[in-house]
Amino acid sequence: MIKKMGNKMIKKEVIAWDPPIKWIREKIELAGTTIGSVHFKKRSDGKLRKMSYGLHVKNPSIASIPKGLMNAIGGKFLEHEVSDKVRVSRKDVDMENNQMTAFDANKVIRDDSGVIIGRGAWRTIPLERVERICNKGVLYIINR
Repeated sequence: MIKKMGNKMIKKEVIAWDPPIKWIREKIELAGTTIGSVHFKKRSDGKLRKMSYGLHVKNPSIASIPKGLMNAIGGKFLEHEVSDKVRVSRKDVDMENNQMTAFDANKVIRDDSGVIIGRGAWRTIPLERVERICNKGVLYIINR
C-alpha cells in the first residue's frame, strides 16, 4: 500500500509498541546518507519537534561540527563538576544520555541583518521521546 504524506510517498507503515532504545537508534540510522524525518518531544519543555535529519554530514558550511570538553568521572559525563577536563567523543556522550546527534536540515540560519544565508544546525534527538521516524519510504510509529 502506497500513501502520499506531504511530498513523500510512504510504502510501508510499521507500528511499534514500547520498543527498546536500541531499536529506535537502528531505525534512525537506516537513513544512511539520505535525509530522514523524526518527530520527538523535547526534553526541555515537552514540545513536539519535527525534524528532517542527516547523519553522515561531514563539513557543513553553516554549522561547525559539534566538539568540546566535558568532564568524565567514573564513566559518567558531568558538565558542572570541578575536575580534569578530558576530550570525550560525541558517540560516547550520546550513548550515555540515550540520544543521537544529527544535522537538522530544517533550521534556517540568518545573518545580522536578517537575510537567510543557509540551513542547518546540530541537534540531539532524545531516543526515549521519539514518536515517529520516516526514512526510505517506511514510516515507523512508536506508541508508548
